[in-house]
Amino acid sequence: MTGPLDRASAFGRWLVQDRDHADALLAAAAARRGDAGPVRDAVHEVAAVADALAGDGDLDPRVGRALLAATTDLAARDRWRAGAPERTVVTQVVPRVGALVHARPDVVVPLLVASARAVARSADPRLVADLLADAPATDDAGHLRAAVLVATWRAGGVRYRAAALRAAATLPAPLAAAVLGLAPGTAVADVLAAHDADRWWWPGAPGAVGVVRRVGGFRGFGGPWLAVPRVSSPAPAGCHVRADGLCWVVVADAHGSAVVRLDGPDEQVRAPAPALPVPWDDEVTGWAAAGGDARVLVVSRRHSYALDVVRVA
Repeated sequence: MTGPLDRASAFGRWLVQDRDHADALLAAAAARRGDAGPVRDAVHEVAAVADALAGDGDLDPRVGRALLAATTDLAARDRWRAGAPERTVVTQVVPRVGALVHARPDVVVPLLVASARAVARSADPRLVADLLADAPATDDAGHLRAAVLVATWRAGGVRYRAAALRAAATLPAPLAAAVLGLAPGTAVADVLAAHDADRWWWPGAPGAVGVVRRVGGFRGFGGPWLAVPRVSSPAPAGCHVRADGLCWVVVADAHGSAVVRLDGPDEQVRAPAPALPVPWDDEVTGWAAAGGDARVLVVSRRHSYALDVVRVA
């Protein structure tokens, strides 16, 4: 810690005014951590976030309490560290989504913190922040939870697709359009219906035949596999793959992809390789209709560590 908090700042003034509540949180966190130093350091860092949310006025006490509760809890659990997704969310995302935070800080701050690791694993956290930053304010807790889920899917969290489509349909149109990254005034229901029928369609996405996504890759470069993978059979939301002596399931859509290990073996399906609208000079080793949609195939090749998702019609 570099010095005492500035009591003239918005955060400092709030701490003085709400001293009993703040002291109780700080003491509890220090006792859990066994060292008050990391807790004090974390509070110093979050002061800048609080001041940014206060602007030139006083800090909303609800915002102050939500920020202090999240920060002290993370510090007590040693989650307030450089690179930790939760700390990044509090210091970088929360200031950007001020409209949502001011509407329901008691919901938004803990929700963003709780989802931070899942978002970091499955989606683009910067895009999630961009989508939520454009969202209109709402004090409906259910809508706020749905908005974070939808933004996570839209930013690449394909494993949440089914739940996100259901959640998006429950949101007011302006909020849904914002977290889906659609232009204001877009007929959201029409977009969701079209995407539900074709997971590779999205406004502005290329609709021509050819490769629409590459999935996987060599583990040494951040992919999931050490050996070249082979598509073995269809799966309900993607396809099954064999690599490294293991079975995997690949799911993908217009926004992202995911590769998940399976506990048991899949059923191999052998079929002649189809004619593909791609300029490859390589042998196709396996293919499957992506999620049962014959218009889009997931294809493995003899010399590729990545799978290609190919629109054929």
